[in-house]
Amino acid sequence: MTNRITFMIIAASLLLAACSQDDTAPREELPAGEQTVRFSAGEPTTTRTEVGTNDDRTLAITWAEGDEVGIYGRNDDRSSGDNYAYTATPYKSDAARCSFSASDTYQLFTWTKNAAQSYYAYYPYAKVTDRTPNPEAHPFSLPALQTQSEGNSPAHIARYGLMTAAPVNIPAGSVSEGAIQFNFANVFSIVELRFKMTADCAIASVPVKQVRLLSDAAALAIPAGTIDLTRAIDPEAELPVVIEDEEGSKSLALTFDTNPGITKTDYVSTYLVAAPGTHPAGTLRLEVTAIDNSTYSYTIPEQVVLRPNRHYTQSYELSLNEFVLSDEFEAEIPTLNCKVGEPLTVSMTGIADRVDFWSGEEGHDYAYAEKDRMQEPDMTMNFMMLLNSGTQRHPAKVMYSTDFDGTMTQTGVLAATWTDVSDRFNMTHPIHGVDTGYPAATASTKPYDAGTADCTDWFSGEGNSCWIAFFYHVDKFDADYVDAQTGTSGNGRTYFYSYDMWIRARYKSESSYTEIYRQKYADGVSDPDYPTFVQGSTFDSGDEPNPFRLFTNYTGYSCVLRLGAAFRPTVDKDSYLVMPKLTRPEAKNVGKDSPFVVKGSDDEQPASYQYTFTAPGIYEVAVVGTVQTLAGEKQILLRKSVTVTE
Repeated sequence: MTNRITFMIIAASLLLAACSQDDTAPREELPAGEQTVRFSAGEPTTTRTEVGTNDDRTLAITWAEGDEVGIYGRNDDRSSGDNYAYTATPYKSDAARCSFSASDTYQLFTWTKNAAQSYYAYYPYAKVTDRTPNPEAHPFSLPALQTQSEGNSPAHIARYGLMTAAPVNIPAGSVSEGAIQFNFANVFSIVELRFKMTADCAIASVPVKQVRLLSDAAALAIPAGTIDLTRAIDPEAELPVVIEDEEGSKSLALTFDTNPGITKTDYVSTYLVAAPGTHPAGTLRLEVTAIDNSTYSYTIPEQVVLRPNRHYTQSYELSLNEFVLSDEFEAEIPTLNCKVGEPLTVSMTGIADRVDFWSGEEGHDYAYAEKDRMQEPDMTMNFMMLLNSGTQRHPAKVMYSTDFDGTMTQTGVLAATWTDVSDRFNMTHPIHGVDTGYPAATASTKPYDAGTADCTDWFSGEGNSCWIAFFYHVDKFDADYVDAQTGTSGNGRTYFYSYDMWIRARYKSESSYTEIYRQKYADGVSDPDYPTFVQGSTFDSGDEPNPFRLFTNYTGYSCVLRLGAAFRPTVDKDSYLVMPKLTRPEAKNVGKDSPFVVKGSDDEQPASYQYTFTAPGIYEVAVVGTVQTLAGEKQILLRKSVTVTE
């Protein structure tokens, strides 16, 4: 193992300093005869928010405007104020020094002439709501997971540090002279780990996503605990701390907002805030996790003692060959058969930065992950209808043809090949004027929706075209016929009303549709967009005005078309309502297909994923795990053929 380690301890002592002449502490207004207690702090070097590094690489931390400390006060061992918030005002001449004023003027300390006074302060201020404030058991936490903004930036240290002041004890009868100056010390240790790659590293930079310290001996973080503020922090003694979860956390992890790149040229610094403690030789381990989840591990052979209020530095040269890949992503589909409406399960192990699921359906097919798809539109048809009068319950059929030549005569229509697709619609409805409870149709009668059918397969004629028509038929009158539903004798003609009809095209990748045809008509007007009524040869003057009629403003429909005949015809009657020749729109380039995202870069990876198919078929399913490797992005692919049944 190639390790060149330097180890140094830089004392982070805190000195007291008197106020300079150009800086004065704020004063609170009190009733006459009372005097506030003023507080200040001088030259803190490991305290608070604005953290930078000096030329000699020691940390420089100064007070910032608005910083709040908490102060507990005692008069003759009785409380004179518990956990009062005081706000820092940095000195203009030196931001390492500051004075404090009460954040709330109803919570401030006043001088008591004839009592012994004690003050205990800490930073940062935290309101205590779940217990009675007590300086001997003030709650705090040091998280086991910390985040650094980027390499070499120590700005995050302030979020995790805890500073306490040495207790200030004032004998009874003392005279107030200036501000009480607090001597703060950081309770925790700052551990700076510096990294660069060895000279033989084959790549220019190794991005690091996490740095961890793990101990077999002592806590490195304290997620929940209390501290005795009445005792000063002694680097040589045990901390005055009680850990509420008994052992704390023996693991301390540092992640990054921007992953630092470790190079062969310059060291990159990472900073962890750690709990003081003793780690005997061989009990403290360092782990550096690269962007591809490969890990560099090193067990520190020496004893490591972390003391409060100290800044420790260790430097490492990392060998690329010693990064070991762990938790490689794997996916499996336990069963390759499922039914419509029942979930298909994908199980996953290991770690990936992103996981995508491709169902194999159009729009989500891995075969089109990197190439554009030419997408054909789906075609649908819908119409609104009503039956009126007579007992012929199925007078109309829906037909389509791909070889009709457009000759609008009965002979021309019958010369073509027509396919009956009536079963794709619900055309069995009550007959108004005959069935019980259904009076004869009027201008206010609401029609029935025959449903929407997929008619994509109809458009197989030249140029993706077809003809669609209603075939209307009336049987000749039979006086002996008895309607099975009503007992009515005779099979008089039944009118067929088409209230509305449309044909639409829609691409799967789009939410909107294109209307190819919409029912419209005007008497005496020739328009290629209108349907054509073709009258059969057996119609005569006795059928007028029945064969074909237009009604307007029927229940809000502006163009209602009716097919009919004489009520009791002596011969069969046939007519045809033929729509214009319709063409399916051309295929369009809708770009690449897209997957279903199982895990994004910031998501927690699930142990499994379930997908439900809506139609039967055989689908080429793909699961793609994307991981960042030291050599770049890598995809781990699982492809399986899945059979979906009804």
